[in-house]
Amino acid sequence: MDANEVDWLRGEQGALALAHADALLASGVRELAVLSRLRREVGPEQARAVLALLEGRRSAAAKFSDAARLYFDRESAEQATAEAVARHTAARFAGTRRIADLGCGAGGDALALAEHAPVLAVDRDPTRLALVAANAAARALPIEGVEASVEAFTLPDDIDAAWLDPARRDDGGRVHDPEQWSPPLSTAVRIASSVARAGIKVAPGIDLAAVPEGAEVEFISHEGTLVEAVLWLGAAVTAARRATVITSGTAGVTVTSIAGAPDTGATPIGVPGRMLYDLDPSVGRASLVDAVAPLLHAWRLDEHTAYLSGDEDAPDSPFARRFRIDAWLPFAERRLRETLDALGATRVEVMRRASPVDTNALETRLNRTLASRGAPEQRVRTVALTRVRGEHVAIVCERVR
Repeated sequence: MDANEVDWLRGEQGALALAHADALLASGVRELAVLSRLRREVGPEQARAVLALLEGRRSAAAKFSDAARLYFDRESAEQATAEAVARHTAARFAGTRRIADLGCGAGGDALALAEHAPVLAVDRDPTRLALVAANAAARALPIEGVEASVEAFTLPDDIDAAWLDPARRDDGGRVHDPEQWSPPLSTAVRIASSVARAGIKVAPGIDLAAVPEGAEVEFISHEGTLVEAVLWLGAAVTAARRATVITSGTAGVTVTSIAGAPDTGATPIGVPGRMLYDLDPSVGRASLVDAVAPLLHAWRLDEHTAYLSGDEDAPDSPFARRFRIDAWLPFAERRLRETLDALGATRVEVMRRASPVDTNALETRLNRTLASRGAPEQRVRTVALTRVRGEHVAIVCERVR
């Protein structure tokens, strides 16, 4: 799909072809048959563009509530920031005059930013800019597109905020060195430092040594998966470290560290109590275990892992999954099977932190054994493999839902 095809799709003929193809696919007609029919009706390039847009909308449906009216191909939909995450980060730009979205892609972030201020969307790919324009029109939002390289672009004087999303992939896959991103992280920081407030979207696995002095780093999880990290600069800085958890239908819930040093070792270490807490990945990545532990009335099991334990059944927390502990023991597969058998378990799920064991293989072996016993009712248990004061252990527990 190119820019001319995006413009055609937005027109009357394109809209009719989209509706026709969508109805055929919904009725069970195979995609190849739909493509063949569209080729005769509108031409081969337009037919491929219709199916590319429908495929992109299907891919975007998990991220955007109105994906059926937005414009994406599959690649741009997969790269787009989920609507809930984009709206969370865009909230920091409330009150700005005009925001530059540098490296805007198909506009997932620009759509959220434009709910707070007019957006200047910059990208060197004309197809992505055509998608941004189509999406802005679909939502009637103030977004202006400019085709340019981020490195060579000069910000207009009325821009007082910037959002940068450096490209972190090349033909070989993910690029791990921030100075090989496009633009390089140092260039992104220089551009971000030229405006009053700015955010730079970076890889969640970024080396924290690369975070510039005075910046805030926020790690964001969405539906239990660590999806994004953001470096905040200027007036956007509100803490040193931040872990944010976003779930369906809720705004982001955060925990922060005001001081420069996050985890300080203040949380005591002990053996498993009645409860096991599996912390959200954003908390561990932000090194904010010591900030969350008091909220759960919990202690660490080991100084190098993000499992916590406690004796109180703490209230449901967005920062941790809760498990009620049945037993714990030094890890040995035979003893673990005997323990599960004594508890009447019929199926297990295995998770780990700081354990070398292949959890998939262990889970398969355990479930094969448990299934052969033919128990009349399902009793699911979770096995957590981890370290307790340096010793490799298995904790058998039940998820509190």
